[in-house]
Amino acid sequence: MQKLFYDTRTLDSACRQKYSLSEEVMMENAAAALRTEIFAVASEKNCRKVLVLCGSGNNGADGYALARQISGCFEVKVFECSPPSSPLCVLQAQRVENCGIALCALEDFFLEKPDSSSIVVDCIFGSGFKGGFTGSGGEQLMGLLAFVNSGEAFRLACDVPTGLHADGTLAQIVFKADLTVTMGAQKYCLYSDMAKNFTGRVKVGELGVSRPLFENSMKGGDGCEPSTLEKDIFLLDLEDMVLPYRRDNLVNKGSFGNAYIACGEKSGASLIAANACLRFGAGLVTLIRPDRSFAESPVPSLSMEFLTASNFGPRVSALCVGMGLGYDEKNTAFYGDYLLNFPEVRCVLDADILYSPAVVEILERRPKGCVLTPHPKEFSELLRLCGLGNYSVDECIFRRPELVEKFCRRFPEAVMVAKGANSAIGVFTAQEGFRLYINSFGSPALAKGGSGDTLAGMICALLAQNYEPKDAAVTACLAHSLAACKVKNNFALTPADLIQNIGDL
Repeated sequence: MQKLFYDTRTLDSACRQKYSLSEEVMMENAAAALRTEIFAVASEKNCRKVLVLCGSGNNGADGYALARQISGCFEVKVFECSPPSSPLCVLQAQRVENCGIALCALEDFFLEKPDSSSIVVDCIFGSGFKGGFTGSGGEQLMGLLAFVNSGEAFRLACDVPTGLHADGTLAQIVFKADLTVTMGAQKYCLYSDMAKNFTGRVKVGELGVSRPLFENSMKGGDGCEPSTLEKDIFLLDLEDMVLPYRRDNLVNKGSFGNAYIACGEKSGASLIAANACLRFGAGLVTLIRPDRSFAESPVPSLSMEFLTASNFGPRVSALCVGMGLGYDEKNTAFYGDYLLNFPEVRCVLDADILYSPAVVEILERRPKGCVLTPHPKEFSELLRLCGLGNYSVDECIFRRPELVEKFCRRFPEAVMVAKGANSAIGVFTAQEGFRLYINSFGSPALAKGGSGDTLAGMICALLAQNYEPKDAAVTACLAHSLAACKVKNNFALTPADLIQNIGDL
């Protein structure tokens, strides 16, 4: 996994001080990182023209330096979106002029008509963007971005696409990159839900020292401490997925746990979860409903692969409750009472149970071993029930890291999986404090009923196989996302396809 930072400017400064690097040296390395990607894209797409959009600060200076470094290899033009103002931007612009590279006014860009043989490079604001586009210059810049976004040219952003704020929210318009080369280290803003349409692929460009040295430049004997704004937020990699391969031969079905799946009013949801649970390695899967007739003559559509029960047996490895449960508090209490009486049983709390006051008592009395999997509307209601505030669904998306942390600090050791375009997994422990893990592999194919039920069943399967709750959430979320990516047409994914694809990971 990779560390995410809200703001790397303090790291830039610490890096210069600690490793005796000048700002200019780091800038030349930033330009070299952009140059490497320019050549790779040009080779793949047969691009001949590079159009660089430069702002007035040091992001613009990176653009001027890039233009100089690739001059002679491409047809290069620089468009000044505002006059150079920072000392390095003024210097780099002068160097470009000395090289005989065309310096053009912003309005001249509209005459270029960049096509698929062109690369447009956004070096306007980068991570320094604040507020929005104001004034007449702002309107002109918004028009430029709209024009670029609607064209066929390959779009590359330097550090952070223009219009994307440091907290991951968006201005009125954002440069829509096909590739973002972010400098020094990964930044949280590139992995918010809102940013997902605008970053494209993200690569990290090194600035004169290796990435580990850059990220740790504020640690050591110089007395520097990490900024109080930085938190332990991590971007998950595929290597963080630890699938439940069976390596021992002397085993039986009991070696892989007995997962119980609550079967409520809408049995289809629990069936999806049960199928996913069995597919992801649980040794036994038992569907349970507090109704004697359920065990004797279950719903006809239930698979012969599952056991059925009207009460809990002596060996319960994990319980998944909420999918299609309904809102009958008597039924909810059946599962809630069990979890309160058997706090060692790990559980997944999903969907309907997140609207019940019973979930608050469970979290108050036994947060350890609980994994909660709300979508934004469920998260909003859960926060209200827990007395943590009234937040709209939009706030639960835009302010997800903050609200996940608020929840996790209130219920230490409970694992929160806040679902979204880039789902966030949070947990707070006395040993490590608060940690947040971002899964960026999510696909729009998952925006379909049953996807969440599948994820709940997968997490339950890993809990039954004795994974730690945080590890179960991480591996299941990654596997769930990758299984979705295996469908040929992203509109066509069904829960059955998703569950089938688990076996092909």
